[in-house]
Amino acid sequence: MDEKKAALVLKHIDRMPSLSPTVGKILQVANDPASSANDLNKVISLDPVLAGKVLKLVNSAYFGFNEKVTSTVRAIVMLGLNTIKNLALSTAAMETLTTQAQGGINMDEYWRHLLATGVFAKLIARKMNIHKNFIEDYFLAGLMHDIGKVVLNRLNPVGYSRIVNAAKEKGKPLYLYEAAIFGISHPEIGKILGEKWGLQPSLAEAISLHHSPSLVSEPNRKIVYSVLIANNYCRRLNVGFSGNVYIEQIPPNIWDELSIPEESLADLEGMLLEGVERASVFIQTTQK
Repeated sequence: MDEKKAALVLKHIDRMPSLSPTVGKILQVANDPASSANDLNKVISLDPVLAGKVLKLVNSAYFGFNEKVTSTVRAIVMLGLNTIKNLALSTAAMETLTTQAQGGINMDEYWRHLLATGVFAKLIARKMNIHKNFIEDYFLAGLMHDIGKVVLNRLNPVGYSRIVNAAKEKGKPLYLYEAAIFGISHPEIGKILGEKWGLQPSLAEAISLHHSPSLVSEPNRKIVYSVLIANNYCRRLNVGFSGNVYIEQIPPNIWDELSIPEESLADLEGMLLEGVERASVFIQTTQK
């Protein structure tokens, strides 16, 4: 990071609001192994608006329950503390980052790319037989992996448009142009936001290291590598657009770590668009 160049960006990030105190308490309770559904419900109930949005997500086509869930306690019992935590966190984070500025990114296409990356990462997790309690971690990591781009696009839409076009014209990774012009790249911004918001390590690394797989810590490799692969697949398939057209080469050790062959992901592509449509409720919920 070029701190002199990045000073304006860092000042903007410093002024951004932290996540609500309720979300902070939700993270604390959900990460405590001794917590119960009632413990988490007491915290969520402190914010009726957030509780309502969580229930809307629980009752959406994304989860596909046959019965309507009318209480947060029931939702927590059905989905688990970790999933409810992720729903609350994603809702709060996306509301904080929602912007009408277009600049170098069409925001509808941007969010579609993030949804697609989350859906594909979740499909990879299922192929790896990740425990059901942690499947939604993969979706959330994919959904939030490019949050740093919103900051740059909102701060200087015209400038960001120029570097998006330059990276596309040269066929180079966007984050290189971000660092050259702004002094900071979207993964570095993601790292700062992760610290500001107190995100769990696996999510923080998915946001900050999805372009730097060699730096990922051993416990978080599966989730970060899944996001990296999902991100590339969604760019290749042109599902949404977040400003970057560069397709990265996936090192062989990543496939070895996930214990799945690259060719096995072809059958997931057919499920991607359907999954994105179901997951679109995440965007709809934060915009109301």
